[in-house]
Amino acid sequence: VPGHEVVGEVVEVGPGVSKFTVGDIVGVGCLVGCCGGCSPCERDLEQYCPKKIWSYNDVYIDGQPTQGGFAKATVVHQ
Repeated sequence: VPGHEVVGEVVEVGPGVSKFTVGDIVGVGCLVGCCGGCSPCERDLEQYCPKKIWSYNDVYIDGQPTQGGFAKATVVHQ
């Protein structure tokens, strides 16, 4: 699937972000979100989360569509 794995530059970080700074070059896999509280998430198996969010052809929790590498910007957790 074209655009499902992304490389880009960090342009902004939120409060509590410690792994990345503005200007870092980063890679993003095919998952950009999960619930963080289910059994798979608690065992670091986010790919099995029933509420996982794919980087492409999916919807963020705010209702915006995910567009993978074709998006102008994307938001992910560290």
